Amino acid sequence: MEKTPKISIGLPVYNAERYLRHSIESILGQTFSNFELVISDNASTDSTFDICAEYAARDRRIRLHRNARNLGAADNFNRVFRLSRAEYFKWAAYDDVCSPLLLERCLELLEDEPRVALCYPKTVLIDENGEEIGKYDDSIHIPYARHHERLRNYLTKVNLANAVFGLMRSSVLRETKLLGKYFGADYVLLMEVLLRGRFHELPEHLFMRRDHANPRRLPERDSGMVGLVAEKHLQVHPEQARHGTVPGDKPGQSRVVRKGSASRRYRGGSSGKPRWRGRYKATLKQRLQLPGAQTER
Repeated sequence: MEKTPKISIGLPVYNAERYLRHSIESILGQTFSNFELVISDNASTDSTFDICAEYAARDRRIRLHRNARNLGAADNFNRVFRLSRAEYFKWAAYDDVCSPLLLERCLELLEDEPRVALCYPKTVLIDENGEEIGKYDDSIHIPYARHHERLRNYLTKVNLANAVFGLMRSSVLRETKLLGKYFGADYVLLMEVLLRGRFHELPEHLFMRRDHANPRRLPERDSGMVGLVAEKHLQVHPEQARHGTVPGDKPGQSRVVRKGSASRRYRGGSSGKPRWRGRYKATLKQRLQLPGAQTER
């Protein structure tokens, strides 16, 4: 009987011939070897499938699938996860590169810290030729036990969604809606994972993200787009998540209550202790679709 691997890596591809070999070779060169590589070719019209078939013929850890028609990017990303079998899962991109220690380091952390849902390393940005542009810290190391604290920290710090290529618990990912067919779906998915467990950022730069001419990012850590997406798909007002607010007097309104500038009626009388914290937490618990009980898994 075939042994179930510890980690599944999902690699969705479409017309990826230029960078694909670099990505596959970096995965196959991991120091931790008990994994399967699930590749789903999305009806490519170039040599992508032939390249994948070449590697699959040489390495039994590769499971290659080919879609009869193009499913779209989101469905193909979701397909590799649904085809996976392992306890842990990681998405991979055709144009990114993983350091040999990436799986080993992430797995060690997840095995030691059961409350962590996702572990990811720091990032090195590379250009189209593989040359280093610079180091990048996502800074969404989120060890907090409470849901609202994790969400607020995420919304105020997230920029590039590199963490979506970290190592996750498959059981957690199955509880989410996976990737939707809209801009910013990866940010929403990370929020869903975050509501089910903590994020841990490794101090090592083990992930190389290829930064093309038109990188898809949030300029200057502008979390406004993430907040709007959160409002639509997680039923939380972006101002509530970003600043801490209480419901407004009329439907659809909210009053922002900031930490350093709250009016006296939101302070605790002469003591000056802010009252907004409790109301902020209660509001988020009411508005968010939290997974299961209000306590962390």
